[in-house]
Amino acid sequence: MYVKKIRSFIVLATSDSFRDAAEKLNITQPALTKQIQLLEGIFGFQLFLRDNHGCYLTDEGKIIYKYALNLTDELDKFLCVVKKIKTGRTGVLNIGHTFSFINILPEMINRYTEHHPMIKIQIHELDSAEQEKRLLSGELDIAFMEKPVNKQIKYEEIGTDHLLIISNPKDNFQINNFNDINQILDKNILCLPNCDSHFELSQKISKFLLKNSLNFPQVYYTNNVYNSISMSNLHSNVTILPNSLVHNIKSKIKYHELMGKGSKWKIGMSWNEERAGADALTFINEMKNK
Repeated sequence: MYVKKIRSFIVLATSDSFRDAAEKLNITQPALTKQIQLLEGIFGFQLFLRDNHGCYLTDEGKIIYKYALNLTDELDKFLCVVKKIKTGRTGVLNIGHTFSFINILPEMINRYTEHHPMIKIQIHELDSAEQEKRLLSGELDIAFMEKPVNKQIKYEEIGTDHLLIISNPKDNFQINNFNDINQILDKNILCLPNCDSHFELSQKISKFLLKNSLNFPQVYYTNNVYNSISMSNLHSNVTILPNSLVHNIKSKIKYHELMGKGSKWKIGMSWNEERAGADALTFINEMKNK
């Protein structure tokens, strides 16, 4: 097998000299030289050039280096799968999330499953209170939510989310204080996703209006977030949505960031350490290190 020799080739390609690479590999310099010479004999061309300043990849070596990296990466993934099958770690992770994570959670899960292909992920969109309840009961392994109330649940803050008011691009209003917000709400219909499928979001917007003594406007409920955005593009309509839901399309809409009580909130990753299994802890540690 050539795996050991190819790994030595990769280390040497990123080192200043044979001596430096040999120290990293914990082998003697003659042993490394022999491995590289064997590879060059197998391939039929020279991989490195040497001078007084060190060693360098030949043009052929540079081409081989790219393929060698891909080969060892795939081999590592293969060995990881074999290990998981051998140890029985081919389970399921139940992950909950609020609306604040709809656009960022898929990328996080893709990163995890790329290195842990035998673990199946089941995703559940739930409000923070329900996620907390399911973490305690063991129905969820990991939750992406607002900071939990129960101190038994561990919490790692990831960032913040905040409310935006979105309007017709032709509207020229400015928001400098609560009076400006009241005037906008008085003159426009507020389009929101329906309460049944977006209960936590509707509740958060209602609390924001109440906490800041803002006028509760006439509301038109739509089927989903994107319909609310489309309606806000019409004259005399606005919508209030969290930044997380429109972050990817902010360049295409007109919006103002809202201020006041309840306009911003912290979000993070939560888990019940007493119930978290090995796969959940692996997921948590990998996300914390990103």
